[in-house]
Amino acid sequence: MSQPRIGVVSPTEVAFPTVRAAFEELWPDAQPVCVLDQSLYADFINADMTVPEVMPDEAYERIARLLRYAEESGADAIIFCGSVFGRLVEAGREGMGVPVLTSYEGMIEAAFAEGNRLGILATTPGTIKCLSDDIERYAAAHGLDYTIASGVAEGAFETLLDGDRDGHDDIVVASAAQMTDCDSLMLGQFSMGLVPRKITPVPGRPVFTAPETAVAKLKSMLA
Repeated sequence: MSQPRIGVVSPTEVAFPTVRAAFEELWPDAQPVCVLDQSLYADFINADMTVPEVMPDEAYERIARLLRYAEESGADAIIFCGSVFGRLVEAGREGMGVPVLTSYEGMIEAAFAEGNRLGILATTPGTIKCLSDDIERYAAAHGLDYTIASGVAEGAFETLLDGDRDGHDDIVVASAAQMTDCDSLMLGQFSMGLVPRKITPVPGRPVFTAPETAVAKLKSMLA
């Protein structure tokens, strides 16, 4: 497979630069093709960025259609970047002919490889819950025990939506400096993917991002 085409599906365009950067660094031979559907946030996420307890059937159906569209457009594999839609992606990928990763699968796998004291830093509270739920399902499937320390970088997501990426990054960096008592630190949004290069390294606490771990996992799957 000389130049695999990877579908990158997201409900927000701020995820795309970090995904492209991950491909350029880890898998330059791949061709990321982006699919944006902002209606997912507009229609299914609360105005305060929290996630409804129960998603309507239309949300599941819309995500399944997006995944099928990416496959029909020639994607050899697909990454879904919406951090709060993990369960919906898991349901929508059933029966598909290409690998489909949720936002967090690669990152959770990488974090557990470092130890069971997991750190989560996100820019919205809903992401903490969704990532924690994904971790719970992964741990149950693999018979793993774990603890979670979590934090929200307050105001970072809104700052990014206002177009101030440097301001967003500064807030995340300051929050990450407070979270050192864990075996690894997971950054919960795809839009946080460029921040680790600004975070002061802490010995024994690697920082993982969703785009880098997703790209690395897909590359190994298609190799």
